[in-house]
Amino acid sequence: VVIYENETVTDFVSPPVPMKSFYPIVLGGIDSEIAQAIWDNKPAGILSYGSTTVAVNGSQGLPHNISFDRPTALPVYISMTIVKDSTFPSDGVTLIEDALLTHISTLGIGEDVLYSRLYTPINSATGGFYVTSLTIGTSPTPSGTSNVVVPFNNTANLSRGYIVTGK
Repeated sequence: VVIYENETVTDFVSPPVPMKSFYPIVLGGIDSEIAQAIWDNKPAGILSYGSTTVAVNGSQGLPHNISFDRPTALPVYISMTIVKDSTFPSDGVTLIEDALLTHISTLGIGEDVLYSRLYTPINSATGGFYVTSLTIGTSPTPSGTSNVVVPFNNTANLSRGYIVTGK
């Protein structure tokens, strides 16, 4: 979860948080349980903001609307060329893909994909190879060598099909 708040008397533009409210962005969980947790912990008289709204009954049995957002998945594509030697295992490409999938899955909401940090999971996955080129991006044919900037309400999404390992 990431929570943005606006204590001022003017609306924030980015992220869009109305005045005197807070904006939770929640990954995972069940909507009704999330809304109840927000209700149980929010300050009295302060509105929550978001596109998902769930009614929660307060202690007097009256319904209160609790709002939050879910992050949008931002596809991240990785393309690399590797040179293998005789010690490269038969499942080496799968090991590299698994390491990249694990790495990206640890990134939080709004956390950028740092280009240079991709070499650590790649090189830690196995031995018997070296990388001759590595590109990343948000399109199926990535050509960048810069960080992928993930918006505040997105999460980086990498799947096995988004990784191309040339030989």
